[in-house]
Amino acid sequence: MRRRAMLRTILIAGAVMAGAVSMPATAQVNLDMNQITCGDWLGYDQTSREFVGYWMSGYYSATRNDNVLDFRRLKQNAEKVAAYCKKHKSEPLPKAINRLKT
Repeated sequence: MRRRAMLRTILIAGAVMAGAVSMPATAQVNLDMNQITCGDWLGYDQTSREFVGYWMSGYYSATRNDNVLDFRRLKQNAEKVAAYCKKHKSEPLPKAINRLKT
């Protein structure tokens, strides 16, 4: 199970890098994570939801100087955020995550 999650993470990272390499050099893509609402996130396909979840997890881990990615904790937190977001679809995702920090 853990190996499968690690493999999925590596594949996602590889796909992101491959996509970045294939972009024209002048193209810039900006994504303001603070603009993603709970409803937006819930509407994403599974892969995109996981990508945002990994990114947010990395961001908040870095703020705590924690360089270990705990997949079990990530999954538990994602489930909590999803349950909260179902009731608060217009709330920005980072605000929802901050409310539920454990």
